[in-house]
Amino acid sequence: MSINRKQKADLFMLLITIIWSGTFIIIKNALSDVPPFLYTSLRFFAATCIGLVLWHKQLRNITQQQWIQGSILACFFALGFMSQTWGLQYTSVAHSSFITGSMVVFTPIAAYLIERKNITRIQVLGVGIVLIGLWFFTQVDSIGTSFNVGDIATLFCAAIWGLYITFTDKFMRDAKDIQSASARLTLVQFGVTGIISLAASLLFEVKPYQIPHAIISAFQSNSFIIAFLYTAILASVVATYIQTRYQHETSPVKAALMFSTEPVLATLLAVVFSAEYVSTEKYLIGAIVIIGVLSAQIEDFFPGLFKK
Repeated sequence: MSINRKQKADLFMLLITIIWSGTFIIIKNALSDVPPFLYTSLRFFAATCIGLVLWHKQLRNITQQQWIQGSILACFFALGFMSQTWGLQYTSVAHSSFITGSMVVFTPIAAYLIERKNITRIQVLGVGIVLIGLWFFTQVDSIGTSFNVGDIATLFCAAIWGLYITFTDKFMRDAKDIQSASARLTLVQFGVTGIISLAASLLFEVKPYQIPHAIISAFQSNSFIIAFLYTAILASVVATYIQTRYQHETSPVKAALMFSTEPVLATLLAVVFSAEYVSTEKYLIGAIVIIGVLSAQIEDFFPGLFKK
């Protein structure tokens, strides 16, 4: 059974979702040894260095428009990662990942406001099911967990991701050389994100003279080293390049729906590897989210079902 370009793009979106699912638990473990904004800056400065080794040839002919587009994406990129990482200090992996999944609600709104894009009825159904599942997830459950400041920061992150997904689709759709444009925009995003998050760290976390000590202290922690390598290489270089390269071949709403499977996978990892307790009702709510995601994919994978 062969797959077409859109189905291939959907599978790539699923792959990076699996990669991202592993970041929640390892970043939360690392935050006991490094402040969130400083961690974000180190992650993306490392990703920039790796990207320069891989794609330095493509960077030679970067255009002014690509610098601007990459910087716009980087603003959303930085705000999204900084708010999500900061929020992880105050909320659980399960809450952080599921609220991040609410990007599926913000993406169609952003796509409509920015490009006047309509979504199909079956996608509306999928968005509605996911939204209901996420709403139930924020309620107080049988073990007493409820909405807090970390959840609010993560909800802001989800809104930012909605804008990021929409602008990524918009910029890449018009690119002439997809491979080179993907590498250039990815590199600009990494570099600018590193600068923004370092500036935020200097404003809110550490003073300039404390930076060397904070970095040395962080690299003495195994939890930080694991998180640093995983997020810089897999979750940044690999995942961001794939997203920038292939997301334009699917719709922003479908990409967001695929990404909304991330919380279920992240929660399972937290339960298995971090002994984080999740109530039974939240497992059931996770199933609702999966149903919403799958329902929005049926139209493309089984088009014959919807022919009149």
